[in-house]
Amino acid sequence: MTPVADIERIETLLGVTLDDADKGRVEVYITEAKQAIMVYIQQYLPDGAEFPTELNYLVDHLALAKYNKFHNEGLKSISEEGLTLSFNSNDLKDYMSDIQAWIDRNSDGKDLMGNAIGW
Repeated sequence: MTPVADIERIETLLGVTLDDADKGRVEVYITEAKQAIMVYIQQYLPDGAEFPTELNYLVDHLALAKYNKFHNEGLKSISEEGLTLSFNSNDLKDYMSDIQAWIDRNSDGKDLMGNAIGW
């Protein structure tokens, strides 16, 4: 289950109190964001370590991006009455340099085979 603090950060960033349906959806977005980041960083964490809190800002950005796309999944852009919104197809891509910086700082000399940048 997603810690309450994660939901509270999202509510603060949105400036709203989420209802139960939105909270459930945001919990899934948060979990998926952490899972996506863990694909890259898990090998650099001690066994059994939790998700590093210093990367919560990435989780927040990814969860907010998903939340803002709700009902517009799969679209690259949408236009209505002169307003055009464009969506990334891969929100994580914008944060790969942040993930790589975390890996570089926490690799402890481990082989960086499979690092986040340059796949």
